[in-house]
Formats: sequence, structure tokens, C-alpha cells
Amino acid sequence: MACWIALHLPCLALEIASPLTSFPSLPSCIRADGLAGTAEASDAQADTTVVLAQSRVWQASEAAQAAGVQPGMRRGGVLALLPQARFHDRDEAAETLALEALALALLRFGPDVAIAAPQCVLIDVAPSLRLFGGLASLVAQVLESAGALGHRASLGIAATASAAALLARAAQTVPTHVDPHAPTSQDMQAAMKSRASRRSIVPVTKSAVTSGAALSLSSSALSSSSSWPPEPLLPPPLAALPAQLDPLPVALLPEAQPWLDWLAQIGCATLGELRALPSAGVRRRCGAALPASLSRAYGEAPEAPAWYRAPPHFEAVLPLPSLTHDVEVLLFGLRRLLAQLTGWLAAGQLATQALTLILEHEPLGRETVAPTRFDIRLAEASAAPAHLLSLCKERLARSPLVAPVLTLRLDVTQTAQHVPQSGSLLPEPGRERQDFVQLMERVAARLGDEHVRRLQVRGDHRPEAAFVSVPYGVNAGMSAGMGAEAGATSASNRHLPDTVNALPPRPAWLLDAPQRLSMQQERPWRQGPLQLVSGPERIEAGWWEPGTVTRDYFIAADMTGALLWVFRERPVKGADAAWYLHGLFG
Repeated sequence: MACWIALHLPCLALEIASPLTSFPSLPSCIRADGLAGTAEASDAQADTTVVLAQSRVWQASEAAQAAGVQPGMRRGGVLALLPQARFHDRDEAAETLALEALALALLRFGPDVAIAAPQCVLIDVAPSLRLFGGLASLVAQVLESAGALGHRASLGIAATASAAALLARAAQTVPTHVDPHAPTSQDMQAAMKSRASRRSIVPVTKSAVTSGAALSLSSSALSSSSSWPPEPLLPPPLAALPAQLDPLPVALLPEAQPWLDWLAQIGCATLGELRALPSAGVRRRCGAALPASLSRAYGEAPEAPAWYRAPPHFEAVLPLPSLTHDVEVLLFGLRRLLAQLTGWLAAGQLATQALTLILEHEPLGRETVAPTRFDIRLAEASAAPAHLLSLCKERLARSPLVAPVLTLRLDVTQTAQHVPQSGSLLPEPGRERQDFVQLMERVAARLGDEHVRRLQVRGDHRPEAAFVSVPYGVNAGMSAGMGAEAGATSASNRHLPDTVNALPPRPAWLLDAPQRLSMQQERPWRQGPLQLVSGPERIEAGWWEPGTVTRDYFIAADMTGALLWVFRERPVKGADAAWYLHGLFG
């Protein structure tokens, strides 16, 4: 069954002109086409932003609307009603970039994402319903992704892309279906205090879908009980399209805009009435575009959306609305960039191994301040935005800002194939290791890479050169490659006798430098004579550099029974042999 979700951004021009730094202060807006936005108002301060297009009002904030500002007004009329109005010209290029950023973030829900005019993004979610826990859960996550990018969106769900877009635009004026089992405002406030980080949706039952009501879903309400909503949200069937679309105003159809006056004169106000007109006559009067768009919306003709494709390299830029030293404001903007990164990684089935966060600063007088650069490397590739955000937060908290920040820039420098974890009824041992790796990455981000180190094995037979201390998370790919090579070697020797791969025991404590032993009665001496238990094990290595060693290693026991790892240097060029203590067994 086909299922499309459309997100319409009614206040996109206003959101670009007056970007916000917190979710509770999303403004409502009005548009020149007469559609009112559904965003929540902020009681903390009045936003008097007015967006102009061709010297006339295109969108206005709620405060400006309350003062009497109407679409199509000129600047002088707005100033007469609202002297403190803040004017901005509409930036269509920025709107296009914002829609592409939203489409990139929504790629995590499916590979088929398209951008449609006006200010609409479409997603084919039919293959993803089961993966994301059903339609209700998927809708909540889609709205949360839009909210993370600073957008207030109306949402439509239908069996065709065009119908979903029409329902999303109509959802701004059609009231939301009220479920009698929905929580009260007191319940939602209590849930908001206890679970402020979780966002949900207003429930819409199946009857609201099939009765023709447009779906108006938002992320402003929170569920306080796991049993709510009582009825699951199901994908609307193709047969429900007439009931969904017939009551909608004909003005919602973009192809009908040039013919609205003529349609009003003949009494055609809804899509159902337009569909009832003779198609041949409508085609002769209005052209083929209008009946073709109507057929696509009702599923009578195939659709061919222009799919959005992720760029080959990820680099996202976010100009901040104002200069700031506040780390929390930077993290708020960083969440928007990470939302885009999550969609980009999901589109390529990738995980990030290393990323770079760049903070561009305000110039100090005539002196240009160099950008602050944070290179973040991970021990294991990750695609979890919460984990990446925690690493960036630790790095920002450890390094003070030299100047106010103007712009955030996020760049992925190294990726790896993402292998998602499969669900399991019982806990898996691998999950504990993943938690440990993420913990160590956070510790390294807080203390610095140079203070969190690990031992890495090297391909050298000399005991003192067989391992090296490296920062945790560095050369992870090299160690993984060495592990794969060792696994291949063991697999190729699985038919050989066990004695072939058996190695002599190694001590748990290796001295930093070998300690020379004294000789008495031609025997090595350490608080008494040493008794050789096993050996020798001959090691000759380092011929490629000055540190050449020629040694015969033995396991020896002292007078107390402690086991020691000693070696005797083989005489080279007539030199006398000497005994050394190199390690202690536990």
C-alpha cells in the first residue's frame, strides 16, 4: 500500500528572516495567499518581523498580524499600523537551501524524498513503516526532524504525493480532529516537565483520515501515557482519496491559480466540484496542466516526482542569528547540522569516523580572528546524533571561545560502512562493548586525546618494541586491519598441529629497560642463584635499525620461587655474554 507524507512549511520566509534559538518561541504567520500558519506564539517577547516580496507584505509575525498587518500591504501602510515593524526582503535562495536541508535530514526515513512547490517536502514512507514502529511513530519522528531544523510544519498523509501535499497545505485551516481520549492540557504540561526531551504528536484516528478531514499534526503536544493514542494511525488507502480531497478548496491546487476568478464565476469552489466538470471542456479552457494535476492527485495518472539526492560530500553551514559566546546556543545550532548529517549518513548507509567542527568568529576591530577548529575522531564509526552531539559538547566545554561566534560549519572527513545492530529479545555482549567505546570517546573528548591512551600491537619481535602507546581512537582502522590479518592467518592454519602456533608464555610485567644481572659461579644471580626452568627462546630482530638484538630468553626461578623472564645476550664480535632481567611473571 502506498503511503506518502508531505511536510509544508507555511512560515518558511519568516523563519529565515527571523531565525530562532529556542523551540518555545516559534511565531505564527500569515501568507499572501491567505493561508494562516499554525505555529505557537511566544509570550516572552513580541516578534514584529514582516517579510516583503516586491515591496508588499508576503508573511508577517503574529504580533504584526494582531496590529492589523495584512498580506499585500505596502511598507507605508505597515508603518502606520506598526511603527516598530522590522522589515526583511524575501530570500528565495535561502528558502531553497532550507528545503534542501530538510530533505537531507528526512533521508533517514527513506531514500525517496522530493521537494515540491510551494515550500513542501514529500517522503514515500511505505517501505519504512515497520522499521520505524508504525505510521504514528514515524510521523512523530518526521515532525521532530523538522522541529530540530527550526521549522514549524503542517503535515498531510495520503496514498499519492500530490494528495499529501494538498492535505498538508489544507491542514493549516482545517481543525485538527479531537480525540475524546486525548490527554488534557494539564496532562500535557506534566508530561512536558517530566519528558521535555521527547516530542510526540496530536493523534488522528482512522475515521478522520477516511472522512476527508486534512491531517494536521504538530509536535506541540506530548503524550503522558504509553497507551495513548488508543487507536493506531493507519495508512489511508487509495480508495479514500475522493473523500480526502473533494472538500478541499480549489485554490490549493497550484495549477488552478490563473483560473480562480473563472472558477468562482461558475461556482466551482472545491476540488470535488472541479473534478465533476467535463474534463474535455476544462482542458480546452484552462489547458492540459490543470486536469493532469487533478488526475495525479486522485491517483488516476502516474506521478514522477523529482527525487532529491544527497551530495557526495557532507558539509553544512549554519549562520547564527546573532553573535554568541553561549555554548548552549552553539549546541542548539549544532543539533540542526547533526540532523542533516544523520540523513546524509542514512542515505549512503555510512557512519562517521571523523568530523570537523569549525567556528567562525567576529573580527576584532581590523584584525581577523582565525576560525576555531575541532577535529573529532571516533574509535568506532558512529551514526548516532546523540553520541556525536555529546562529543562536540565535551570539546566545546574544554576549549574557551576566543571571540563571539558568527557561523557554525560541520564537515565529515572520514566515513565507514554502517552496520546497524539487529534487535534482540535478550541483551547481547556486543552492546556492552559499544557502551564502553562511547564512554571512552567521551572521556577522551573531555580530557583530551593525549591523556587517554591505549596499547597497540606492532609487527616487531623485540619485546620492548612489540607495542606502542597511542591516543585512544587513533589508528583504529589500522588495528582493525591487523586484527583481520591475524584472523585470516589463524584461519589458514586451522588444519596445522596446535604446536605450530603455540608461543612461549610472556610475563605480565615488562621492565622499562632490561636490568643487568650479576654472575656468580657462572650462573645469573639475583638475591641468590637463578634456576633456569624453560628455554631458550631465540629472538633476533632489529637488523633494519641500530637497535639490533640477539637474545636467548629463559624462564628462571629465584630462591623464593618467583618466576622471572631473563635473557642472555649472544656474544657479537667477541663481546662477553651478559644476563639481563626483562620481566616478572604474576
